Amino acid sequence: MSFEDEMNAIENVETSGKYIQEACVEIVTIKAYSMSASDYKGVPYVEFTFETTNEDKAINTSRFFRVKPDDKPDVAGFKMKKLKELLENAGADFTLKGEQVIKSAIGLTVKALFKKVEYGGVDGNLNNKPIIKTKIEYSFCTKTDDTIKGNQSYLYTPLNAKSLAKFNADMAKWERDNPQGGDNTPIVSEDPPVVDDLPF
Repeated sequence: MSFEDEMNAIENVETSGKYIQEACVEIVTIKAYSMSASDYKGVPYVEFTFETTNEDKAINTSRFFRVKPDDKPDVAGFKMKKLKELLENAGADFTLKGEQVIKSAIGLTVKALFKKVEYGGVDGNLNNKPIIKTKIEYSFCTKTDDTIKGNQSYLYTPLNAKSLAKFNADMAKWERDNPQGGDNTPIVSEDPPVVDDLPF
């Protein structure tokens, strides 16, 4: 199936239209997937659509980045392990080849942890003022009957040091360029308290 055909098929997949809004652990169905186009200029990816099995039936779309020829072995290994974990826990058919393995996971379920992640953006209503936004994305999963154990930090990923330094530099420039811009206090989230061995 061509990429264009895949995108047309995805349009016909029925989902609730409501999105997962907060970090959580939920049993989800793998509803659909799409792959970056062959001429995509960024890091190639597989994007999955998940839907919770509870009565709310909220959805999430998350990207799994694929291996690039220049990836270091540890980076390539991490990418492959993350995708394999999802497919294995869902019960995908590994006797198939290539993309058919991914297709075999559609309609299957896993227990997944979704985390809230900070990223840099701008507020178009405030003359493109730099702000720190958040999104919900897939982190890892188990089989549906297994228990996920971890701590509260698993549910939240703040900006890393490099991204925070860029944000602060962008904010400083914005403040210089917009002396009448109002409240220029950076919007930075506090790290969540750590609670060890939190069961889900």
